Amino acid sequence: MTEQNECMDNAMNRAPAAQPAPSLQSPEDDDEISLVDLAAVLWKRKWLIVGITVTAVIGVLAYAIGSLMLPPEKSYLPNVYTAKATMLIQTSSSSSLAAALSSSGLASLAGLNASAGNTNGALAEVLATSNSTLDALNAKFNFAERNKARKPKTKDEKPPLISDIRESIKKNLSAKLDAKTNLFVVSYTDIDPAFAKEVVDEVVRLLSERFAVLGGNKALEQKALLEKKLAEVDTAVKNLEAQVKAFQNKYGVIQVEALATEQITILARLRSELIMKEMEIANYQKISNINDPVMTQLKNERDGILAKIKEIETGVGSGSRVMPSQKELPTIAFEYARLQRDLAVQTEVFKMLTQQYELAKLNASGQEPVFQILEMAEVPDKKSGPSRGMICIVATLAAFFLAILVAFIAESIDKIRKDPETVARFKAISSGKESM
Repeated sequence: MTEQNECMDNAMNRAPAAQPAPSLQSPEDDDEISLVDLAAVLWKRKWLIVGITVTAVIGVLAYAIGSLMLPPEKSYLPNVYTAKATMLIQTSSSSSLAAALSSSGLASLAGLNASAGNTNGALAEVLATSNSTLDALNAKFNFAERNKARKPKTKDEKPPLISDIRESIKKNLSAKLDAKTNLFVVSYTDIDPAFAKEVVDEVVRLLSERFAVLGGNKALEQKALLEKKLAEVDTAVKNLEAQVKAFQNKYGVIQVEALATEQITILARLRSELIMKEMEIANYQKISNINDPVMTQLKNERDGILAKIKEIETGVGSGSRVMPSQKELPTIAFEYARLQRDLAVQTEVFKMLTQQYELAKLNASGQEPVFQILEMAEVPDKKSGPSRGMICIVATLAAFFLAILVAFIAESIDKIRKDPETVARFKAISSGKESM
């Protein structure tokens, strides 16, 4: 018996162990069952899902419609409008003509700069939202009062800080540059479309002024300045020419030096004739009577010579002024020299300005302005926001997925309640906490 038992034990030890029967259920079947379970849960809780979704739809519709019923100033979701202005910002305003002028040294004569930086677009973005621009907008439109009118009044209300006002403006103000096209767009969003346009127009004006101050369009400004100076100098030259002409018409001469030389020559000749006539009278008196006609004629000739000498010395003849006197000649000469000098100086200045103006015209013709306004802002007639339809769609989808999540949570709680082991474990944990 013992030998037979030992043989049976050895046979059993040599026999291979029995393998467990393979499962007839594949992973695909598990997935299919899990999806079916999920679908079953959704179908079971369909009214919960529908109820939550419909409630959310009704709520968001009431929210959207209610915002439309209130005035824009009091609405919690008012329509807003965006006004836009488009400008072209040149990244490089230099041209081949300006570069040629600069290399030849002629640009320095007219005070022109043939090179420009390539950061004008970034500069425009910074300037549009800079504190100086925001403060200028606040000074003109008084944003503090506008914001105050839209908020309910409180007893302990304090005046807003300047930093808060700047932030409120910057929140609705946008300045963007397209690096590919160099188009610079300034926009402002507000519940009042006309006010939004006014703000954008003011920003564009401020930017234009700042670029002019910073020399953004220097060649064009130089050309305009030279035009103004040329007009002033041309007027001065014409006035001086008129004064010289009036001076010459008054004294009947072209050169004062020639008049002085001629007067000296005539005076010398007349004085010589006077001396000869006095000698002739003195000699004739020795042999003539008092009433001698010849003596009378000689005296008349002498008096005529004296009258001519007096006329030359005083410049007055027959009761009227006929020429400048010798005493006035230095003053007249100085005045005439001054007029001639001023005329020569202004004429030379006019020539130099004309040369500079021609250079400025050449440079300006090859240079585009750095800051060009392509399209001014218009009063927007369509709202830019909010999109109430999109809000309703997003809220509906969010409520739908939330309802699905709630359905699965409710199903899990149901299963926990129906599982005795889980309920017993939960009770044990609860009682253990209470005892502690």
